[in-house]
Amino acid sequence: MGFLYRIFLISIVVSSGMAGIPSDSQAELDITQLDHTNSPNEFFKVALGSGYAFWSHYSKGIFMWKATDPTDIVQRIANDDDVLILSASGNKLAWIDDSNDIQLWDGNSTQEVEDDVIDTISLYGDNIAFVEKDTEDFLREDSEIFLRTPGKKLQVSNNNYDDLQPSVFENRVAWVGKHDDNYDLFYWDGQHLNKLTDSDGDDLTPSLDHGAIAWTEWDGEDFEIMYWAGGQNIYITDDNEDDIGPILKDGSIVWIKADGQCEDIYHWDGTNITRLTDRCYENINSLDFNGKAILWSAKDGSGRGVYYAELSNTPRGFTGWWYDPNEPGTGLATEVKDGKIYLAWFVFDGIGRTTWYSAGGKMTDKDNFSGDLYSWTGWTWGETYFPPSSSVIGTIVVHFSNTPSDTVTFSTLLNGQVITKTFHPFMADFAPGPEDPRHITGWWYDPSYNGMGFFLDARGGEMALAWYNYREDHSARWWTSHNMLAEGATVYLGNLDDWTGGPCATCPYNGQPTISAGAGGTISIEFQDANHADVIAGNVTMHLERFEVP
Repeated sequence: MGFLYRIFLISIVVSSGMAGIPSDSQAELDITQLDHTNSPNEFFKVALGSGYAFWSHYSKGIFMWKATDPTDIVQRIANDDDVLILSASGNKLAWIDDSNDIQLWDGNSTQEVEDDVIDTISLYGDNIAFVEKDTEDFLREDSEIFLRTPGKKLQVSNNNYDDLQPSVFENRVAWVGKHDDNYDLFYWDGQHLNKLTDSDGDDLTPSLDHGAIAWTEWDGEDFEIMYWAGGQNIYITDDNEDDIGPILKDGSIVWIKADGQCEDIYHWDGTNITRLTDRCYENINSLDFNGKAILWSAKDGSGRGVYYAELSNTPRGFTGWWYDPNEPGTGLATEVKDGKIYLAWFVFDGIGRTTWYSAGGKMTDKDNFSGDLYSWTGWTWGETYFPPSSSVIGTIVVHFSNTPSDTVTFSTLLNGQVITKTFHPFMADFAPGPEDPRHITGWWYDPSYNGMGFFLDARGGEMALAWYNYREDHSARWWTSHNMLAEGATVYLGNLDDWTGGPCATCPYNGQPTISAGAGGTISIEFQDANHADVIAGNVTMHLERFEVP
């Protein structure tokens, strides 16, 4: 929406070819050590769920720590020792015990869910992908991929070569199979089997998330990180060092880079590569990533430890719609990125018409923001454009929290009154499910119409949007729209709804506003990529790009 600032804007486009090599940027991580040993004979393996860190400590058992409550003590959840394979999902953990059986801890108790497995396992929700030996033909014994869902066991691969290293998302599985003289990447989308690589080098350690896959490929000289999201295979790295063990979550990847002398952790956010650690570890034994934080074990000096850190440039789930379920029709739209925020508070004016106020700038820290609150007037939509004008009408203080649940609380001084509200994630109720893997949620605008913009939130197979613009008397207004947007769909079609009869910013809530369906006409959005989209509203076509707070 450029919206607030008469500014210089940068649009970042994700290329479809080589992604480039690591930049010189270095993340600032607040690292927590969860466990440590000075014994050279002990080791740790780690797995990271949603707010839960797990690790196995050789000879001592399996441990859990609640990352959402840093004051919580470390708990031992199993006595199994010598555990090399773990996989976490949410607050659940699966592992292979010393009898080659899969054990599942559901947050309260442990049960055996499969026996006689080999290689690795992958857990998503209640689904587990694993590997078993296929002994039907004793002359051609090989390993195959299986998927266990509640009450059902499905054989995913069935051939005469070894299939290994499964990664599961919902009912879909990626893995590698030694199809020729080397390992290639395979993907089963729940209905069809796809062979995604046929390179001369090995493709290894796939990580599947929302229909996209990251993996390691040998390019003839060293290992590189690769990425596939339905189009061509993309090189994320292209250097002279080994890049191994990628973990893909919500469109970004972490992995281990080994330069022959030491190892560190790197991160690709969909556009840029950042080095997360600069410890020159002798060995990073295990690594996991949940989209917001990393968990790893490494040899550091004479000892070995387990370490946890949140990514400082990760929005931590604070981008999206926020509302009070008891006061529908009002709320916040926020995007937090790279330590900056842009928000709109959408309410009503003194005669019950929609209006909005905005704020933005650098966050005070990862959870807090304070700044001026602006009101806006601008050109009548559909008529000749002229630059809008803003005025400071108050101040706003915003606090985000994900403990014990995601909330945003803000206080604003407006017209001599202090208004304080606490909102909850809207889409969690409206369209529960994972965010669209293209990460299109956030602010969009057309530079030719600086001063108005769109907030999009796409997840759970649906999209909700608000268009912040101006009415005939030049006052600020907003329209909303919502409809289906399936994962991977490039076109959105919907109606623009108007709202009336809601409360003003300083007024008590007076009942749910009235919705006039389609009062703003129809809208279509065609996404060109994760950063560009064409919008048709009425007789006007807009070319949107992501808004970057300066």
